[in-house]
Amino acid sequence: MQSPRIIGDHIEDKVSPQLPKSMALPGLLLEGIFAITKPTTVTTPQILLDLQCIFAASSTFAPLLADARRKRAEQQAHQPPGQKLKDEEKDGRFFKMGHGGTLDPMASGVLIIGLGRGTKQLSNFLSCTKTYETVVLFGVSTDTYDIDGTVLEEAVSRHVDVELVKSQLGQFMGRFRQMPPIYSALKINGIKACEYVRQGKELPRELEDREVNVEECELLDFMEAGTHAYRHRTSSSIAAPTSAARIKLTVSSGFYVRSFAHDLGVACGTVATMAALHRSRQASFTTASLPESSEIFTAVTYEDLNAGEEIWGPKISTQLSAWMEKNTARKGNPRDPGRPQCSDDVPRRRFRGEWLADTRKERIKQQGGRTKGKHNSKPQLRPEY
Repeated sequence: MQSPRIIGDHIEDKVSPQLPKSMALPGLLLEGIFAITKPTTVTTPQILLDLQCIFAASSTFAPLLADARRKRAEQQAHQPPGQKLKDEEKDGRFFKMGHGGTLDPMASGVLIIGLGRGTKQLSNFLSCTKTYETVVLFGVSTDTYDIDGTVLEEAVSRHVDVELVKSQLGQFMGRFRQMPPIYSALKINGIKACEYVRQGKELPRELEDREVNVEECELLDFMEAGTHAYRHRTSSSIAAPTSAARIKLTVSSGFYVRSFAHDLGVACGTVATMAALHRSRQASFTTASLPESSEIFTAVTYEDLNAGEEIWGPKISTQLSAWMEKNTARKGNPRDPGRPQCSDDVPRRRFRGEWLADTRKERIKQQGGRTKGKHNSKPQLRPEY
């Protein structure tokens, strides 16, 4: 089945209404972990919606779609009378899918995607080592620590040169404590810090610095003023009047590249902000074009998705198959074609709607003969006077 094409930031057509809703489509059920290269023009949530629509219209993921629909049908069958589950397909959510670490809207690079059982391992990628390439623009400071924010300060940066930048990078190596930006996804009382700021509210408490680890901090290129096109979004000049530096960073979890750009400007005796960000590697996924390997995988690009299923299908299937080899389905799981669908040592899950006892005594028997709370049948001893 032909996949929908992505044009700009949207998908050309939705899932075909002719797609059969069979509960037992033949073929290999693929799930697990893979990676896609995020463009700067697409947000992280939009990528998930794009992939949902593309995969639902493909033959590669037809078995997984049938399995997801079968599960939803089973859950609906056990709902109380008159209660219906939300139809997530109307919102474009066909599969269980998530990502292993969001990227800022202006950032590009590796975005790890979990599909099906793979979503349970996404938290492992939040704490893994990541490699970034960033451009630090000197002479301007913003509230978000990147060029999309509001300018707070402009300072002289003519004294910043390649030798000064190299001499200051050493203090950002190894373990140290870093203050995250207030425009971040860190939650305070269950609400993201950036949401407080956007609503004009004060933070309930100040953000605390955290320990981070930098394994690599290398200056790749120093660009003199007027030799590059990096500038603040509101600037109309063709060439930026300040210098900029391209830096490679290999960092631990919790590291904010925007905070690094801000702190580097202060260390160089001026101000600075982040002008570009590219995540070139995360865990075993990279944006570099490397020979096929069972250890390192090249992330699928949006160009691959636009080229059709015959291009992206084998690439994603290879990554998911490698994950499935290392993460076999549990015994008794119907996803594993080599196992029986039922097993004595894997009890079937019960749903709330299956508790059909009419009396308290029958309900206690269904729950294993145990009584809890105020219904405890253990006799209470009365005090003697």
